[in-house]
Amino acid sequence: MRGRCRNSVICGRSGVGRAAGVWVVTGAVLLAGAAFWWPQPARAAAGRGAGVRLAVGPTVQRHLMGLYAAYRHIPVISIAPESAQVLAARQGNGTAWAMVRWQPSARAGQTAAAGFQDGAGTGIFTRRRGGAWTVAGLGEQPSGCAVRIPQAVRRLWHLPGCRALEGLAVPRLRSMAGGGVTGAVVKVALAQVGVADNPPVTSFSRPDCNPYTTLVGNPLGASGRHCKTSSNGSYFHGVQDVGELWCADFTKWVWRQAGVTGLRALTPAAASFYTWGTKHGEHISFGGTPKAGDAVVLYPPATKAPNGSYADHVGIVTAVHADGTVNLVNGDFLGPSNIAVRYVAHAHLSAWASRVEGSKGEKWALVSPRP
Repeated sequence: MRGRCRNSVICGRSGVGRAAGVWVVTGAVLLAGAAFWWPQPARAAAGRGAGVRLAVGPTVQRHLMGLYAAYRHIPVISIAPESAQVLAARQGNGTAWAMVRWQPSARAGQTAAAGFQDGAGTGIFTRRRGGAWTVAGLGEQPSGCAVRIPQAVRRLWHLPGCRALEGLAVPRLRSMAGGGVTGAVVKVALAQVGVADNPPVTSFSRPDCNPYTTLVGNPLGASGRHCKTSSNGSYFHGVQDVGELWCADFTKWVWRQAGVTGLRALTPAAASFYTWGTKHGEHISFGGTPKAGDAVVLYPPATKAPNGSYADHVGIVTAVHADGTVNLVNGDFLGPSNIAVRYVAHAHLSAWASRVEGSKGEKWALVSPRP
């Protein structure tokens, strides 16, 4: 499930410039002593092993932001501190946990901004009793599943179980979902399920080596260092993988293979699908009635309206059911042994989006390949 790559900031890896070290060191010196936490009663977690909620002061938030920037090798100025969404808890043994979700700042630039999507904009931190805060990992998609967050803390934060969101096997299609472009999008998307990073990884802290960024032209020049090659039947063979967060690259490639034209406006950023849709006359708002072939774009809860500046993720609707649920195919989703293209069936979009991103109230918008 993102996720938010690794080679370039677009996927949370490349260092957006060695200047990052200057920013991070400065922040660490100023904030090293920060530690104001106030325990609060936990309503949902009672009994043995239960944790308590913690409120995080602004000084600690800035300290954690500095740790996150150092971990990602990005300058602190690429992070919008005011965007922080914080969950924190302390276990009965005194170990504290925090999960903080950030958005890119206006100064981040295109590459850096795309590097916050697919769960890479979320940092997970831990601190033993009497110890210092350390980075445990990134949020990924499904949220927090790459890090062994204790079950008591997961319950307190209302995070989903990871097994339930790992993805399903694709059923054999008895008939295509419509003809033309729509049917082709569904067919191509489902045929990619299982295509995975090469070499395998289970965290966005390592190169997110995938073939789809190469197949769409590698517009940001992501590196193929440490990456291998990938093949998928008649669709592609021996493609050199490169490291980049790739949900948008995957969705763009599927649309192009299905015959959608005029895709130049689409970039490695999930939000570029909004830009493409508006340029083709679509009136895009949150919610709506999904159709097979649509791109579904996820936005942080505080987003006031869909936009082309930043989005968390983009996936593809492959079927719509009478009860309003949908089937989805998503690129750059974490699984038990690798990051891959994954299939989800009978998802309620609002609930699914919030569970995957780990934040209540995640918003979504639809963009049609046939405006």
